[in-house]
Amino acid sequence: MNNKLKGYLFLIGSVVIYGLFGLFSRYTKLFPPFSQGYIRYFIVLFTLAIFFISKKVVWKRIEKKDIKWFLTWILPASFQPILTFVAFNHLPVGTTYFILYSAMIIGGIISGKIFFSEKFNIKKIFSFILILSGLFLIYRSDITLIKSVYALLAILSGLILGFWATLSKKVSSDYSEFQMMLLDSLSTFVVGLIGAVAVNEKVPPISDIASWLWIIVFAISGIIASFCLIRGFKYVEAQSGSLILPTELIFASVFGYFFLGEILKVTTYMGGFLIILAAIMPTLRSRTQHLK
Repeated sequence: MNNKLKGYLFLIGSVVIYGLFGLFSRYTKLFPPFSQGYIRYFIVLFTLAIFFISKKVVWKRIEKKDIKWFLTWILPASFQPILTFVAFNHLPVGTTYFILYSAMIIGGIISGKIFFSEKFNIKKIFSFILILSGLFLIYRSDITLIKSVYALLAILSGLILGFWATLSKKVSSDYSEFQMMLLDSLSTFVVGLIGAVAVNEKVPPISDIASWLWIIVFAISGIIASFCLIRGFKYVEAQSGSLILPTELIFASVFGYFFLGEILKVTTYMGGFLIILAAIMPTLRSRTQHLK
């Protein structure tokens, strides 16, 4: 299979799983924000540690030249969940999603240009316009001209996401995805633990089996989604891959309809169609080359 096509498939697999995160958040709502984060990432760390202890995955010593890229990739992303949480709690949901995903795409495009010297061609520009149009159709009833620090936090969060997703390319060819995830999860775990202790959060009792089972499912799903994301960007251009990530909204809407009974508006279908069309466009050339 063509490597780029393989990369696109991994990215699609990633966004499908990330689309389930809204459901998982509902099922684990008894966990406070910081506590959910550090408990979830503790489970991730524990699971990944098993792979290394059992020698299923070999730990590779990080070379000096790669330390700066690991730090650039990991440290900003450690604070991104906090920024997103604050934004969601002070802005309308639709406004936050619109800002978050728009900034994420821009972050991926900038990252591709700065760190990988990628060209933002006509096809990518058209895809970008289609995505923004799709986001606007889906969330237009909830988008307001808000000028506040919380909108800036949402923009910063989106930019960090865009850079986090694409910068993995800098080291993914030399290190195992599991090693990268372990280091990334460790920093997020520490930030979540500090936050939970600082505000004295309380977690559900162990007797609430359902909540604890769901947070385990949440954590394991995160491992699979992150693996697919890192592996996908290994084979795909940073800019092209960033244009695929917003399809997560489509899967999230579909899962919300089937599992939560959320009714989709006509504009949601129209916006979803534009986002899917935008995500397909960067793959067309690779697919054509593969057939030749």
